[in-house]
Amino acid sequence: MKKTFKSVLIATCLLAVSQVNAQSNAPVSVFDNLSIEAQYGLNNALSPNEGITTSDYSGFNFFQAGLTYHIDEVWGVRGTFANSNFKHKDFDNLGVSYSKLTLEATYNIFTAVNGMMQPFDVTAHAGFGAASGKSEQGSGKDMVGVAQIGIMPKYNFNSQFAVFIDATFVNQFSQDYGFDGSAINQGSGSYLNVGLGVQYRFKKQ
Repeated sequence: MKKTFKSVLIATCLLAVSQVNAQSNAPVSVFDNLSIEAQYGLNNALSPNEGITTSDYSGFNFFQAGLTYHIDEVWGVRGTFANSNFKHKDFDNLGVSYSKLTLEATYNIFTAVNGMMQPFDVTAHAGFGAASGKSEQGSGKDMVGVAQIGIMPKYNFNSQFAVFIDATFVNQFSQDYGFDGSAINQGSGSYLNVGLGVQYRFKKQ
């Protein structure tokens, strides 16, 4: 009887240990490190500005959706899709819209300084991408390279939900259209996006 009890006890202990090890070695879901976001806001046309008044083409015609992979609580990799529509405030046939894909590195400044996630944080981000432009005056496509840098003050309600303001300076290379949609000598252009957004992180902490 004692041998049987001892055998059952040993088998139970071994089973418990194996279950703990299985749980500790369980693969981490990729979703644990992901967050999604969406924002809407302002396009501010900067250059080129020859022959136009850039403020005529600035307005609330900016939308962006994104996905961030959080390497840790400080660093991340962010992919975004954005649409910026520059349209003259009085004339619908003058304007250009750009759809862009970018890949960026992100850095949470206050979390890095304090060593833990903060209710209020500031995320710096920078990266490269590509965009496709469509003029209101023609049927052609303008394929451009993109470099951008931004700053994003963010308030974390908890470990999953946050709201933010994102200000991003965008520079485009090999640009063929001005903000009015007319052809220009191939060069560069720039604009500023300022958006209000929300972020949801899948992992509960």
